[in-house]
Amino acid sequence: SRAILRYCSEKYSSQGTDLHGKTIEERALVEQWLEVESHNFNAPALSLVFQLMYASKLGIPQNEEEIKSSEEKLNKVLDVYEERLSKSKYLGGDFFSLADLTHLPLIHYLVHDCGKESLVKGRQHVSLWWEDISSRPSWKKVLELK
Repeated sequence: SRAILRYCSEKYSSQGTDLHGKTIEERALVEQWLEVESHNFNAPALSLVFQLMYASKLGIPQNEEEIKSSEEKLNKVLDVYEERLSKSKYLGGDFFSLADLTHLPLIHYLVHDCGKESLVKGRQHVSLWWEDISSRPSWKKVLELK
């Protein structure tokens, strides 16, 4: 949950990357993009991942209408991300933050398991952002545990 992420970010802020920002302005931007992820990105991305990876495994027919709708919504969100990332290296500013971290699992599934890499690769700045955040040593370690 995002609440747990915030807690861990605060508790361990002196032990690694500051994921929440140092100034009140940085923290506000991180929080803003955490809300964007939560309210705009997460639902369509999760729906696509469920429909494309898990529905058939659970004996549920894929809902083509839901897939199409979720992909359309996600395209709109990623267009906003493209605009944002044309102005800053990361969603919350020029530093890696919780706002970026929360995207790692679902984008990983979309790109590597669902055949939806064009959602990311078709956008120059989103693609560069994804290459950056997904190549972090900590994320690679998480993937090794998978």
